[in-house]
Amino acid sequence: MVEDIYIQGGCMKTSDLSIKELAVFIGVSTDIIRRAVRKGEIPATRVGTALRFELRQVRRQMERNAVVRLQRGSASAPGG
Repeated sequence: MVEDIYIQGGCMKTSDLSIKELAVFIGVSTDIIRRAVRKGEIPATRVGTALRFELRQVRRQMERNAVVRLQRGSASAPGG
């Protein structure tokens, strides 16, 4: 199933994204995306030598990562 999202009067696909498309959508460099994939912070599928991404899966994983970081931070905070 292919979903599209609308941004700034245009339409963007949300599945089978290239690394460049994902970087533009999230607002980071392609190097940061590659680093996050290597660390296992975001899911990717390798198609030949290229990486492909499903936006829904990436966003879900980013949200999980943020929750884990918040939980770690509050456990070490004074009074937490």
